[in-house]
Amino acid sequence: MEPNRPLFQKIMSDPPPPATSQQKSTKFMVLLNAVIIGLVALTWCLSTQFSKTALNYDTTHFNAPYFMMWFNTNLMMSCFPVFLAYEQIRTKKSISQIFAESQRKFGENQKLTPWTLIKYVFPFLIFWIGANYPYVRALLLITPSVATSISACNAAFVYVLAVIILKETIHIMKIFSVLFAIAGVVVISLDHEMHIEWIGIFLAFLSAFMAAVYKVSFKKVIGNASLGDVSLFMSCLGFLNLTLNWIPSLILWQTGVEILDFSYAPWWPMLGAALLSIAFNFTINFGIALLNPLVISVGMLCGIPLNTVIDIVFRHVPMTTLFLIGTVLIIISFLLIIIPYDKISLFRRKNSRDVQSDA
Repeated sequence: MEPNRPLFQKIMSDPPPPATSQQKSTKFMVLLNAVIIGLVALTWCLSTQFSKTALNYDTTHFNAPYFMMWFNTNLMMSCFPVFLAYEQIRTKKSISQIFAESQRKFGENQKLTPWTLIKYVFPFLIFWIGANYPYVRALLLITPSVATSISACNAAFVYVLAVIILKETIHIMKIFSVLFAIAGVVVISLDHEMHIEWIGIFLAFLSAFMAAVYKVSFKKVIGNASLGDVSLFMSCLGFLNLTLNWIPSLILWQTGVEILDFSYAPWWPMLGAALLSIAFNFTINFGIALLNPLVISVGMLCGIPLNTVIDIVFRHVPMTTLFLIGTVLIIISFLLIIIPYDKISLFRRKNSRDVQSDA
């Protein structure tokens, strides 16, 4: 140290030491987490808003939620090609090698064939329809903010089904989460000031439940899947949707259940909803693979108030006391279900005491 220079002056004038690689890595991960959370919230919110705009564009000439769902799902075919490009850049592997590694979940022979495509993917196309068609249909009857609030109950349904099907451990706080979710939906359905139709509430509720069935069934049948496994699976789902799922859409159109005049179809809002939907799915798949499922959950949680703000500002939807109470209850439910209780010392100590007392 310089002899005639005060310590404080030296500290203030000398440049800070260069950041270590670990500090740089930590800053990068914090930034990446924030970006993923923002993208999940934004893409989920805006895809719902674009879908609502498309459905309300001209209902006398276009009223086709099933066709919209089919149109949006077709873009899922791009999942695996995008993963191929990403993996080639990252690992320098050949396309055939990446494709072979991504087929491991298709039966004992680990091969993608017409039979394994139908056996493993087709049932999930049914679950996918059950989750997405009611959601799009509900947007004809309720606002995006109500739809996203109710769809957040999906996390509570996943836990209930996981306890039944996957034999997951019962946790008291997660039971409270389920109760809060049900209470939130009931409170929102009692709100008469927003003129919410109960059929819309039921469809959004059904969508959340079927989404939970899809996720738990995927875990049961496919197990722990890599990013390549999921990307190939989603592309296969998009392919089956393109080749098979147009039939119900045609039947609904020909029988007059859905109104579809292509010359009046709102192609730009539909395309926006489809692109945002695929961006949402990309962000989820890559976010879970690169980071943590909790990050995705936080992003979806942020999508609820974001949709509410858009509804108030742009759609001039009045916010009522019952809606706010119901939304808060669902948010509490969501928070209770995503908390990693096994990593909290208080709950670890409680669990260890329970084990000792049982012994």
